[in-house]
Amino acid sequence: MSEFMPCFHIDLPDKAQQHHAAALDFLERHGISPNPICYAIAYEYDAGRKPELNLEIESHLDRGRELDAHYLREFFDTHFMGQSDEKVGEHIADLHNLLYKVLEGVSGACSGAADFGKVLEAQTEELKGDVDMAGLKEIAGNLLTATNKAMTSNQAMRDQLESVEKDASELKSQVKQLQDQASRDSLTGLYNRNALSQQLDSMIERGASEDAPLSLLMVDIDHFKRFNDNFGHLIGDEVIRRVSMALQQGVRDMDVAARFGGEEFTVVLPGTDLDKAMEVAQKLHEAISKLVLVRRSTKEKLPGITVSMGASCLHPGDSRESLIERSDQALYHAKESGRNCIVSEAETLVH
Repeated sequence: MSEFMPCFHIDLPDKAQQHHAAALDFLERHGISPNPICYAIAYEYDAGRKPELNLEIESHLDRGRELDAHYLREFFDTHFMGQSDEKVGEHIADLHNLLYKVLEGVSGACSGAADFGKVLEAQTEELKGDVDMAGLKEIAGNLLTATNKAMTSNQAMRDQLESVEKDASELKSQVKQLQDQASRDSLTGLYNRNALSQQLDSMIERGASEDAPLSLLMVDIDHFKRFNDNFGHLIGDEVIRRVSMALQQGVRDMDVAARFGGEEFTVVLPGTDLDKAMEVAQKLHEAISKLVLVRRSTKEKLPGITVSMGASCLHPGDSRESLIERSDQALYHAKESGRNCIVSEAETLVH
């Protein structure tokens, strides 16, 4: 479970009253009940302290989409919930402790070896002189004591290193789990938007340097709000999960399927030109159209799921934003053409 991240500021009374009134007006205009989570998003939106939140909400509205409590909850999860920096700091501190344990063990072993060497050197010097039986016994005793001490020191180092190895393995597992949680969407298990940005930047750079094709699909569930309004948010979540599974199962291991936000998804296809990308899009479109949902409580068969899709390919000088923008424009044309279809960026140029 993610920890709650401290994210809200205490405003002066006048400012707080201004943001409060604006937040209530925002929720009323969009027909959203002012529950704590929705109110928090509306308040911070008016305060403008989180540019990424404002940009995401405005982008959502600019595309002609409606806002509801479901979307605001997703914005809340994205911008106000997550792994705190303290968690990462704890793992870094653990790593430092492991390194100190190794250093301590090695230093102790080296110190023990040096002491053992000094004893050997001293006893060798003693043997060079006239030594009687009592002297030999003393030298033998000294050597035996030094040897036992060195063996104990080496065993202690081995035990310590075994402990460090175990701790390091556990730490590695925890760090991987933390990385997975930070890069995955909690509802679908697909990459989240932040992870998509990182992956796409890397793929664009590689595609440009190797002059290799790269394509991107934007996928939007048609009339998704009707599922939420008519059947509830649990059914809406199930629709999103089923579509995400169809996308994940319909692409290669090297491809990247991500939840872009709300009911919108992105599929990145490295090594794939626009024509091939359209073929992939058609297969995904057909797979999603065959999904069957049944409400468990009533055995009622729910309406079929359709999606609109837009496709773009990498051009010289492209950035992540420009590649997504062309795909998004193609998606817009698909929705304007009646939804439940696929449009490539090449077709938008014709129009």
